[in-house]
Amino acid sequence: MSTHRIFSPKFLNRLGKPLTESDLKATFVYNDSKQKGFWRPAQVSRRVQNDLRKACVQYNVDPASIGLPPAAAAKPLRYKPNKLEKHERMRAERQSNIQKNLEKMPQTIQAWKEDKMKELAKQKTSMPF
Repeated sequence: MSTHRIFSPKFLNRLGKPLTESDLKATFVYNDSKQKGFWRPAQVSRRVQNDLRKACVQYNVDPASIGLPPAAAAKPLRYKPNKLEKHERMRAERQSNIQKNLEKMPQTIQAWKEDKMKELAKQKTSMPF
């Protein structure tokens, strides 16, 4: 908690009354006669729950004693790189392909020369003149 907040007496009266699970969580209500159900929202919103937790800390009251659940752990930050241009995104893959092709280049040149020699051999006539 970064600052000292002043809570109203009406709000602080809520610290004396324990909260039930249905006050803090949405509940599903099913109607047998209509064969339908609906979700009833929580009686105490998440923002008010956090304000109650802050008031408990400020006045040295255990939040679990009034029925508040433990504070949720902070989620880790998600790293998402910038979108960039397509040629910039593909640069690493393209460079690796170029490097692989450069390593294979002597064999490629040799195969090309052999094919060229075979084609020239086919074009030569068997006649001596």
